[in-house]
Amino acid sequence: MKDFPATENAPEESKAGGQAVIEGVMMRSPVSTAVAVRTPEGSIIARKLEMKELKDCGTIWKKPVFRGAATLIDTLRLGIAALNWSAEIAEDHSAPDKKSSGKGKSGAATFLTTAFAFTLAILLFAWLPLQCSKWILESGSSSVQTGQQFGIHILAGLFRIIAFLLYLGAISFMPEIRRLFRYHGAEHQTIHAWEKGLSPLAEMAVDQSPLHQRCGTSFLLLVMLGTVIFYGIFDSLVILLTGSNPSALIRILYHLPLIPLVMGLSYELLKLADKHLETSAIAKAVTAPGLLLQKLTTRKAGIQEIEVAVASLFVSLGRNPGPDVEILTRDVEHLPEEEHEDI
Repeated sequence: MKDFPATENAPEESKAGGQAVIEGVMMRSPVSTAVAVRTPEGSIIARKLEMKELKDCGTIWKKPVFRGAATLIDTLRLGIAALNWSAEIAEDHSAPDKKSSGKGKSGAATFLTTAFAFTLAILLFAWLPLQCSKWILESGSSSVQTGQQFGIHILAGLFRIIAFLLYLGAISFMPEIRRLFRYHGAEHQTIHAWEKGLSPLAEMAVDQSPLHQRCGTSFLLLVMLGTVIFYGIFDSLVILLTGSNPSALIRILYHLPLIPLVMGLSYELLKLADKHLETSAIAKAVTAPGLLLQKLTTRKAGIQEIEVAVASLFVSLGRNPGPDVEILTRDVEHLPEEEHEDI
């Protein structure tokens, strides 16, 4: 394993990210994407996730702003695949057959569940906050002013953040979610240790912080704040040019296609902040709200969870994770037989 000085940031090409799944972690490295889980019997099983990504579909998806939208879409697709696979293992109470396709038992059921969750999220976090804000700020007003739109979106954004925090707070009492948050912490602790070049990786990751400035939680919060500004400007222009006051439903319909743009801009901001985190007070301010939010979505992980995160990272890098990790050979056919770290 190539070590990097502990006092410096790892090179850009070594940086990784991921997400927690049921009893496991998905890791995305510059090489590939992998997921590892701990089975009910206590062993670790891992596989690569093979999926054509948007960034490989044209150079446009590697350009600024576009790459942010592509990264998010690819992460969602890979995350759903990893989550479904980990759920299968938890449900079956046994490791899947090596010849298994890795697909869910029912593609239709997965699609319907995802569609329902998406629709519910749109209603609760998009339409309802916007509709309530319009009711509050436009009630008793006979005219609609363009400047009023910023107030509507500031209030709607506040409603979204409060609802999101209440949701996270409520589910954090569930033992399964607390376990998931621990694997979220394991992901961050492992990435910190990897990017600092610490060795042996798993043991050194135990003492790392479960918070990370590049976390998707920080990204999501930036998107929420970005919609306040972006949609406030856009709605003001719509009212100024058309002279009409669109309903909350109509606004949602033309807001949705703009989400990739907001996400792309948020991604560039977070990427820029990460690059200048050690030298810029503004960069630290940009990432600070996300780090605070991660106190709800992460828990300090122990060696058991970190071993899984390290296995996922190594498989994503094409490295040998060690003899204690079973790899689905259908997805990972040839790993280099190089010396590996103890995990």
